[in-house]
Amino acid sequence: MILTGGLGTRLRPLTLDLPKALVPILNRPLIAYGIDLLADAGVREIVVVVAGGDDRTGSAAIAAAPAGIGVSVAVQEEPRGSGDAVVCAGAALDGRRVIVLAVDTLLRGSLASHVAAFMSGDDEPGWDVWLVLHHTDRPTEMGIAIVEGDRVVDLEEKPAHPRSNLALCGVWMLAPAAIERLRTDPVINANGEADLTRTVAAMLADGHRIGGRELDGYWLDVGTIPSLLTTQAILLDEADRHEQTDLIIERSDIEEPVLLGAGTLIEDATLGPNVVIGAGCVLRHVRLRDALVAPGATLEHMDEAHVVVTANGVVGRAQRA
Repeated sequence: MILTGGLGTRLRPLTLDLPKALVPILNRPLIAYGIDLLADAGVREIVVVVAGGDDRTGSAAIAAAPAGIGVSVAVQEEPRGSGDAVVCAGAALDGRRVIVLAVDTLLRGSLASHVAAFMSGDDEPGWDVWLVLHHTDRPTEMGIAIVEGDRVVDLEEKPAHPRSNLALCGVWMLAPAAIERLRTDPVINANGEADLTRTVAAMLADGHRIGGRELDGYWLDVGTIPSLLTTQAILLDEADRHEQTDLIIERSDIEEPVLLGAGTLIEDATLGPNVVIGAGCVLRHVRLRDALVAPGATLEHMDEAHVVVTANGVVGRAQRA
């Protein structure tokens, strides 16, 4: 299950005209990375939970799914929290062990060992919840766990005085007992929302078996414009940037790494390093460094660095120290 709700306010202006799940990362929608992560872990059936009125994310998820992966769509009509988003999948959850992924969780590594540990919980007494963890330098902003071996012994959402820097990184694995708790007795947070992590913490306090382990890999942040551009630079350096055959580039300089989308026209421009241009863009007399340009944009007489640019040409600048 992939949860795609949330307004993505820290990614504006990209999210003024795009659902957060469709923000482009190397010219692929963000949700495609979540689908790949689950597929690589052996998941073959995915439910994408979208916000009411979002008629684009579901079809994009279906298009991004590899062969053999079934994708269906559930709708959370009102933003009532992550716990409510999970139960919006309805009967698809009945009697199932479920992996829940936040759409803005971009992990480099495999979930396979975590899935194996969680599924081994079919043997009594079993795990009621399994959490994928990673170290963070912002523990007051996240769910923080303390573990002994594979057992979570303490869990607190956004602690004022963290006792650990081992954070939940947006992957929850839920046995039927956890699904039932979310349906019947979720923890409601101060915003009046059913809170998934706080409900898991309440289950821990009630004696349920909560397991977890640190990810063998790294966790990339795409929650803000500066972090999105940093993540883009990391992935761009790793990517196979095969050259498109339908580009027109005239009197321009390209400093790698740069990724150019199909059907792009570039005239009298200087691009790079760390620039991704979406499909169908037109750039004339432009200089860009550390930039993301959404598909379909037309830019002229621009000199910018550390920016994102929407399809309508709206510029969002990273606030840098």
